[in-house]
Amino acid sequence: MLDTQYGRVIIPTRAHAILSDVLDAVVATAGLAIVRGPVGIGKTFALQREIERLEAEGIVIVYITSAPEIEGSIGSFLRAVLAQFGIAGGSSSSARDALADLLFSAHPFLPGGKRCILIVDEAQGLKSNILETLRGLYDEGDAARMGNTYAPAFGLVLVGNDTFLNKGGKMRKAEFRPLMSRVMIDMILARPDASEFKALALGLLPDDEEAQIMLAKFGAEAGNLRAIDKVYRLAMAFTKDGSSLVSAVARAIRASGGK
Repeated sequence: MLDTQYGRVIIPTRAHAILSDVLDAVVATAGLAIVRGPVGIGKTFALQREIERLEAEGIVIVYITSAPEIEGSIGSFLRAVLAQFGIAGGSSSSARDALADLLFSAHPFLPGGKRCILIVDEAQGLKSNILETLRGLYDEGDAARMGNTYAPAFGLVLVGNDTFLNKGGKMRKAEFRPLMSRVMIDMILARPDASEFKALALGLLPDDEEAQIMLAKFGAEAGNLRAIDKVYRLAMAFTKDGSSLVSAVARAIRASGGK
């Protein structure tokens, strides 16, 4: 299926199905979930589509994609979140208070009450000081989770890669120790299976079986769906010089480090 908004072929993936279930569970419980998985399996794309679905259901989504320039500074992180709502954060303490006001406008267990979740994508590099700040905010909703229907609370979801390069260039495993005692769901996403690679290749190249097979094989060897998309886009550029689709795909695979 082609998504006309994003201009991408959409296939059902296990990662998307799991993220959907996790988000629904967090909305229902104002709980805390951590979802980790390999690079390029469609986490962010699935997350964007799920956010659209939840917002259409009336759920308030506070969303931020973390980045190296904000993942170690509490003030920078909080101000980046608030800026999306047109809120000036000011100092770290005032930014925390402003975010708390935004998050705790929700009363998820009150009949007809507003529900809110904070979602952090690319969360694998968040430093302990930010994780501890998020834990403190989350804990302020415990009265609601313990049965006070009128108390406010929000759900928290952190999504990221299972490993990442630190500033020293060393590969590290993503850890969220300050939050682990509060986590309701800790999910590790698997790499796509053969059917997902084949489905994406078919969606991209529906009229050329040989090119489909080549594309799906390359994706399986790379272990992620992003590799297929990158090779496809490169191959489409190569066809502009008159090359056949099969030769363009083969050329794009070689250019991308494949055989």
